[in-house]
Amino acid sequence: MVKIYDAIIIGGGPAGVSAALHLAYHERSVLVLDRGTSPMHFHTNSILNFSGSVYHEGRSLLRNIQGEARAAGAEFRAADVVEISGRYPQFKLRTSRSYRTEDNNEYYTKTLLLATGTSRKHPKVNGQWRGWLPVANVGNGAFYCPDCEAPLCRNKEVLIVNAGTVGSALHVANTLSRFTDKIKILMTEDAYVPFENQDLTKLDNSPFEWTQGKIKSITFPRPGVVQSVTLEDGRKLKSNVFFVAFVDVARSELAQQIGINIDAKGNILTDHRGKTNIEGVWAAGDVRPITQQVAMAVGTGNYAALMMNQFLGNEHEQGQQFDHPDHRRALHME
Repeated sequence: MVKIYDAIIIGGGPAGVSAALHLAYHERSVLVLDRGTSPMHFHTNSILNFSGSVYHEGRSLLRNIQGEARAAGAEFRAADVVEISGRYPQFKLRTSRSYRTEDNNEYYTKTLLLATGTSRKHPKVNGQWRGWLPVANVGNGAFYCPDCEAPLCRNKEVLIVNAGTVGSALHVANTLSRFTDKIKILMTEDAYVPFENQDLTKLDNSPFEWTQGKIKSITFPRPGVVQSVTLEDGRKLKSNVFFVAFVDVARSELAQQIGINIDAKGNILTDHRGKTNIEGVWAAGDVRPITQQVAMAVGTGNYAALMMNQFLGNEHEQGQQFDHPDHRRALHME
Protein backbone atom coordinates (compact mmCIF):
# COMPACT_ATOMS: atom_id res chain seq x y z
CA MET A 1 0.00 0.00 0.00
CA VAL A 2 1.33 3.43 -0.95
CA LYS A 3 2.04 5.70 2.00
CA ILE A 4 0.42 9.13 1.87
CA TYR A 5 2.19 11.64 4.10
CA ASP A 6 0.39 14.45 5.87
CA ALA A 7 3.04 16.80 4.53
CA ILE A 8 6.06 16.66 2.27
CA ILE A 9 8.58 19.48 2.38
CA ILE A 10 10.84 20.12 -0.60
CA GLY A 11 14.04 21.73 0.67
CA GLY A 12 16.11 21.00 3.74
CA GLY A 13 17.35 24.49 4.56
CA PRO A 14 16.32 26.48 7.65
CA ALA A 15 12.77 27.14 6.37
CA GLY A 16 12.00 23.54 5.46
CA VAL A 17 13.56 22.04 8.57
CA SER A 18 11.80 24.52 10.85
CA ALA A 19 8.48 23.55 9.26
CA ALA A 20 9.28 19.84 9.64
CA LEU A 21 9.99 20.32 13.33
CA HIS A 22 6.63 21.99 14.00
CA LEU A 23 4.66 19.41 12.03
CA ALA A 24 6.47 16.50 13.66
CA TYR A 25 5.81 17.93 17.12
CA HIS A 26 2.14 17.84 16.22
CA GLU A 27 2.47 14.19 15.23
CA ARG A 28 1.97 14.74 11.52
CA SER A 29 3.70 12.33 9.19
CA VAL A 30 6.21 14.60 7.47
CA LEU A 31 8.95 13.90 4.95
CA VAL A 32 11.70 16.32 3.94
CA LEU A 33 13.11 15.76 0.45
CA ASP A 34 16.42 17.61 0.16
CA ARG A 35 18.97 17.48 -2.63
CA GLY A 36 21.62 19.08 -0.40
CA THR A 37 22.42 22.19 -2.43
CA SER A 38 21.29 24.87 0.03
CA PRO A 39 24.12 27.32 0.85
CA MET A 40 23.58 26.42 4.51
CA HIS A 41 24.87 22.89 3.89
CA PHE A 42 28.32 24.37 3.20
CA HIS A 43 28.16 27.61 5.20
CA THR A 44 31.00 28.03 7.70
CA ASN A 45 30.61 31.78 8.07
CA SER A 46 29.29 33.38 11.23
CA ILE A 47 25.52 33.98 11.41
CA LEU A 48 24.54 37.02 13.44
CA ASN A 49 20.80 37.26 12.77
CA PHE A 50 19.60 34.14 14.60
CA SER A 51 19.03 34.89 18.27
CA GLY A 52 20.00 32.62 21.14
CA SER A 53 23.75 32.99 20.75
CA VAL A 54 26.25 35.61 19.67
CA TYR A 55 27.73 33.28 17.07
CA HIS A 56 26.47 30.48 14.87
CA GLU A 57 28.31 28.63 12.15
CA GLY A 58 25.83 28.15 9.33
CA ARG A 59 26.11 24.43 8.66
CA SER A 60 26.33 23.57 12.37
CA LEU A 61 23.17 25.56 13.02
CA LEU A 62 21.38 23.69 10.23
CA ARG A 63 22.54 20.31 11.54
CA ASN A 64 21.25 21.18 15.01
CA ILE A 65 17.80 22.09 13.67
CA GLN A 66 17.74 18.93 11.53
CA GLY A 67 18.61 16.84 14.58
CA GLU A 68 15.73 18.33 16.53
CA ALA A 69 13.30 17.65 13.68
CA ARG A 70 14.48 14.05 13.34
CA ALA A 71 14.16 13.51 17.08
CA ALA A 72 10.58 14.79 16.87
CA GLY A 73 9.75 12.23 14.18
CA ALA A 74 10.35 13.96 10.85
CA GLU A 75 11.81 11.82 8.06
CA PHE A 76 14.62 13.11 5.83
CA ARG A 77 15.68 11.77 2.46
CA ALA A 78 18.44 12.92 0.12
CA ALA A 79 16.42 13.36 -3.06
CA ASP A 80 16.06 15.65 -6.05
CA VAL A 81 12.38 16.32 -6.82
CA VAL A 82 11.91 16.79 -10.56
CA GLU A 83 8.13 16.65 -10.96
CA ILE A 84 4.97 17.50 -9.01
CA SER A 85 1.46 16.54 -10.07
CA GLY A 86 -2.00 16.09 -8.58
CA ARG A 87 -4.20 18.23 -6.38
CA TYR A 88 -5.24 18.29 -2.74
CA PRO A 89 -5.76 15.89 -1.01
CA GLN A 90 -3.18 13.87 -2.98
CA PHE A 91 -0.07 15.24 -4.63
CA LYS A 92 2.49 13.02 -6.32
CA LEU A 93 6.20 13.87 -6.28
CA ARG A 94 8.74 12.16 -8.49
CA THR A 95 12.46 12.16 -7.71
CA SER A 96 15.37 11.38 -9.98
CA ARG A 97 19.06 10.66 -9.46
CA SER A 98 21.33 13.70 -9.51
CA TYR A 99 25.00 14.39 -8.97
CA ARG A 100 24.31 14.54 -5.20
CA THR A 101 21.47 12.02 -4.77
CA GLU A 102 20.57 8.45 -5.73
CA ASP A 103 16.84 8.49 -4.96
CA ASN A 104 14.54 7.53 -7.85
CA ASN A 105 11.01 7.17 -6.44
CA GLU A 106 7.49 8.52 -6.19
CA TYR A 107 6.02 10.00 -3.03
CA TYR A 108 2.47 10.99 -2.11
CA THR A 109 1.21 13.65 0.27
CA LYS A 110 -1.92 15.48 1.35
CA THR A 111 -0.18 18.85 1.67
CA LEU A 112 3.02 20.31 0.31
CA LEU A 113 5.53 22.95 1.42
CA LEU A 114 7.96 24.44 -1.09
CA ALA A 115 11.14 25.64 0.62
CA THR A 116 13.35 25.44 -2.45
CA GLY A 117 15.23 28.70 -1.89
CA THR A 118 17.21 30.56 -4.52
CA SER A 119 20.14 29.79 -6.79
CA ARG A 120 23.09 32.12 -6.24
CA LYS A 121 25.16 33.14 -9.24
CA HIS A 122 28.78 33.02 -8.13
CA PRO A 123 31.62 34.96 -9.74
CA LYS A 124 33.49 33.05 -12.43
CA VAL A 125 37.07 31.92 -12.02
CA ASN A 126 38.85 31.10 -15.27
CA GLY A 127 35.46 31.24 -16.95
CA GLN A 128 33.75 28.71 -14.65
CA TRP A 129 31.48 29.52 -11.68
CA ARG A 130 32.50 26.30 -9.91
CA GLY A 131 35.98 27.78 -9.58
CA TRP A 132 34.61 30.15 -6.95
CA LEU A 133 33.08 27.42 -4.76
CA PRO A 134 36.19 26.66 -2.68
CA VAL A 135 36.03 30.12 -1.14
CA ALA A 136 32.23 30.54 -1.07
CA ASN A 137 30.92 30.82 2.49
CA VAL A 138 34.18 29.44 3.92
CA GLY A 139 35.63 30.64 7.20
CA ASN A 140 34.48 34.26 7.01
CA GLY A 141 36.50 34.79 3.86
CA ALA A 142 33.72 35.49 1.36
CA PHE A 143 30.38 37.05 2.21
CA TYR A 144 27.13 37.44 0.27
CA CYS A 145 24.51 39.26 2.35
CA PRO A 146 25.16 42.87 3.42
CA ASP A 147 22.12 42.79 5.72
CA CYS A 148 23.50 39.70 7.49
CA GLU A 149 27.29 39.98 7.26
CA ALA A 150 28.33 43.62 6.91
CA PRO A 151 29.32 43.87 10.63
CA LEU A 152 31.82 41.05 10.08
CA CYS A 153 33.79 43.38 7.80
CA ARG A 154 34.53 45.97 10.46
CA ASN A 155 37.90 47.65 9.78
CA LYS A 156 38.80 45.06 7.14
CA GLU A 157 40.06 45.53 3.58
CA VAL A 158 37.13 44.39 1.44
CA LEU A 159 37.14 43.49 -2.24
CA ILE A 160 33.60 43.57 -3.59
CA VAL A 161 33.51 41.00 -6.39
CA ASN A 162 30.64 41.84 -8.66
CA ALA A 163 28.71 39.02 -10.32
CA GLY A 164 25.61 41.14 -10.87
CA THR A 165 25.10 44.79 -11.67
CA VAL A 166 26.56 48.21 -10.90
CA GLY A 167 23.56 48.77 -8.65
CA SER A 168 24.15 45.62 -6.62
CA ALA A 169 27.86 46.42 -6.23
CA LEU A 170 27.13 49.94 -5.00
CA HIS A 171 24.43 48.66 -2.63
CA VAL A 172 26.96 46.37 -1.00
CA ALA A 173 29.62 49.09 -0.89
CA ASN A 174 27.30 51.64 0.67
CA THR A 175 26.17 49.19 3.34
CA LEU A 176 29.75 48.21 4.16
CA SER A 177 30.87 51.83 4.39
CA ARG A 178 29.37 52.03 7.88
CA PHE A 179 31.94 49.47 9.04
CA THR A 180 35.03 50.08 6.92
CA ASP A 181 36.47 52.68 4.57
CA LYS A 182 38.80 50.16 2.90
CA ILE A 183 36.54 49.13 0.04
CA LYS A 184 37.41 48.33 -3.56
CA ILE A 185 35.02 47.10 -6.27
CA LEU A 186 35.96 44.59 -8.98
CA MET A 187 33.53 44.64 -11.89
CA THR A 188 33.93 41.21 -13.45
CA GLU A 189 33.67 41.43 -17.22
CA ASP A 190 32.04 37.97 -17.44
CA ALA A 191 29.25 38.75 -14.96
CA TYR A 192 25.76 37.39 -15.56
CA VAL A 193 24.40 40.81 -16.50
CA PRO A 194 26.13 42.00 -19.70
CA PHE A 195 28.97 44.28 -18.66
CA GLU A 196 28.71 46.53 -21.67
CA ASN A 197 25.05 47.30 -20.92
CA GLN A 198 25.75 48.83 -17.51
CA ASP A 199 26.14 52.48 -16.56
CA LEU A 200 29.72 52.58 -15.30
CA THR A 201 29.55 56.35 -14.72
CA LYS A 202 27.72 55.58 -11.48
CA LEU A 203 30.91 53.95 -10.26
CA ASP A 204 33.00 56.91 -11.40
CA ASN A 205 30.72 59.23 -9.43
CA SER A 206 30.83 57.09 -6.30
CA PRO A 207 33.40 57.45 -3.49
CA PHE A 208 34.67 53.92 -4.07
CA GLU A 209 37.77 52.80 -5.95
CA TRP A 210 36.91 50.33 -8.69
CA THR A 211 38.49 48.32 -11.47
CA GLN A 212 37.43 45.73 -14.02
CA GLY A 213 38.67 42.43 -15.42
CA LYS A 214 38.21 38.68 -15.46
CA ILE A 215 39.35 36.47 -12.59
CA LYS A 216 42.01 33.92 -13.48
CA SER A 217 42.58 32.44 -10.01
CA ILE A 218 41.87 32.95 -6.30
CA THR A 219 43.99 32.28 -3.24
CA PHE A 220 42.98 32.36 0.42
CA PRO A 221 45.84 31.04 2.56
CA ARG A 222 44.30 32.66 5.66
CA PRO A 223 40.56 33.24 5.02
CA GLY A 224 39.40 36.53 6.46
CA VAL A 225 42.98 37.75 6.82
CA VAL A 226 45.03 37.15 3.65
CA GLN A 227 43.43 36.39 0.29
CA SER A 228 43.54 37.67 -3.27
CA VAL A 229 42.27 37.32 -6.81
CA THR A 230 44.54 37.33 -9.84
CA LEU A 231 43.09 38.78 -13.04
CA GLU A 232 43.71 37.56 -16.57
CA ASP A 233 45.99 40.56 -17.21
CA GLY A 234 48.21 39.49 -14.30
CA ARG A 235 47.10 42.04 -11.71
CA LYS A 236 46.67 40.71 -8.17
CA LEU A 237 44.02 42.32 -5.94
CA LYS A 238 44.65 41.66 -2.26
CA SER A 239 42.16 41.97 0.58
CA ASN A 240 41.17 40.58 3.95
CA VAL A 241 37.76 39.41 2.72
CA PHE A 242 35.69 39.16 -0.45
CA PHE A 243 32.10 40.35 -0.60
CA VAL A 244 30.09 39.06 -3.54
CA ALA A 245 27.51 41.31 -5.18
CA PHE A 246 25.47 38.58 -6.82
CA VAL A 247 22.44 37.73 -8.88
CA ASP A 248 20.05 35.14 -7.48
CA VAL A 249 17.20 33.25 -9.10
CA ALA A 250 14.25 31.78 -7.21
CA ARG A 251 14.00 28.01 -7.54
CA SER A 252 10.32 27.99 -8.42
CA GLU A 253 10.30 25.68 -11.44
CA LEU A 254 8.51 22.94 -9.50
CA ALA A 255 5.89 25.39 -8.26
CA GLN A 256 5.18 26.49 -11.79
CA GLN A 257 4.48 22.88 -12.83
CA ILE A 258 1.24 22.93 -10.82
CA GLY A 259 0.21 26.51 -11.60
CA ILE A 260 1.46 28.36 -8.54
CA ASN A 261 1.59 32.12 -9.04
CA ILE A 262 5.01 33.78 -9.18
CA ASP A 263 6.21 37.37 -9.55
CA ALA A 264 8.37 38.84 -12.32
CA LYS A 265 11.56 37.55 -10.61
CA GLY A 266 10.20 34.04 -10.19
CA ASN A 267 9.48 34.30 -6.46
CA ILE A 268 6.47 32.32 -5.26
CA LEU A 269 3.55 34.55 -4.30
CA THR A 270 1.66 33.70 -1.10
CA ASP A 271 -0.59 35.29 1.46
CA HIS A 272 1.11 36.50 4.65
CA ARG A 273 0.77 33.00 6.13
CA GLY A 274 2.66 31.36 3.26
CA LYS A 275 -0.35 29.82 1.48
CA THR A 276 -0.17 29.78 -2.32
CA ASN A 277 -3.04 30.03 -4.79
CA ILE A 278 -3.12 26.21 -5.03
CA GLU A 279 -5.13 24.48 -2.29
CA GLY A 280 -2.94 22.46 0.04
CA VAL A 281 0.36 24.09 -0.99
CA TRP A 282 2.44 26.55 1.03
CA ALA A 283 5.84 28.18 0.46
CA ALA A 284 8.48 29.38 2.91
CA GLY A 285 11.95 30.87 2.98
CA ASP A 286 13.96 32.55 0.23
CA VAL A 287 11.78 31.25 -2.62
CA ARG A 288 9.29 33.87 -1.43
CA PRO A 289 10.11 37.58 -2.01
CA ILE A 290 11.60 38.16 1.46
CA THR A 291 14.92 39.27 2.91
CA GLN A 292 17.31 36.34 2.82
CA GLN A 293 18.12 35.73 6.46
CA VAL A 294 18.09 32.56 8.57
CA ALA A 295 15.76 34.17 11.10
CA MET A 296 13.33 35.12 8.32
CA ALA A 297 13.46 31.65 6.79
CA VAL A 298 12.85 29.89 10.10
CA GLY A 299 9.94 32.20 10.90
CA THR A 300 8.20 31.72 7.55
CA GLY A 301 8.74 27.96 7.74
CA ASN A 302 7.25 27.73 11.20
CA TYR A 303 4.29 29.95 10.25
CA ALA A 304 3.52 27.87 7.15
CA ALA A 305 3.72 24.63 9.15
CA LEU A 306 1.42 26.03 11.81
CA MET A 307 -1.20 26.81 9.16
CA MET A 308 -0.69 23.43 7.45
CA ASN A 309 -1.31 21.65 10.74
CA GLN A 310 -4.49 23.61 11.31
CA PHE A 311 -5.55 23.00 7.72
CA LEU A 312 -5.16 19.24 8.18
CA GLY A 313 -7.22 19.37 11.40
CA ASN A 314 -8.79 16.17 12.73
CA GLU A 315 -12.20 14.58 12.94
CA HIS A 316 -13.13 16.68 15.97
CA GLU A 317 -12.26 19.98 14.30
CA GLN A 318 -14.18 19.64 11.05
CA GLY A 319 -17.29 21.42 12.28
CA GLN A 320 -15.60 23.63 14.84
CA GLN A 321 -16.40 27.33 14.98
CA PHE A 322 -13.41 29.62 15.44
CA ASP A 323 -13.44 32.97 17.23
CA HIS A 324 -11.28 34.62 14.60
CA PRO A 325 -13.62 35.72 11.78
CA ASP A 326 -10.93 35.37 9.13
CA HIS A 327 -9.87 31.86 10.13
CA ARG A 328 -11.66 29.77 7.52
CA ARG A 329 -10.99 32.29 4.76
CA ALA A 330 -7.29 32.36 5.61
CA LEU A 331 -6.96 28.58 5.64
CA HIS A 332 -9.20 27.60 2.76
CA MET A 333 -9.55 30.82 0.77
CA GLU A 334 -13.31 30.28 0.72
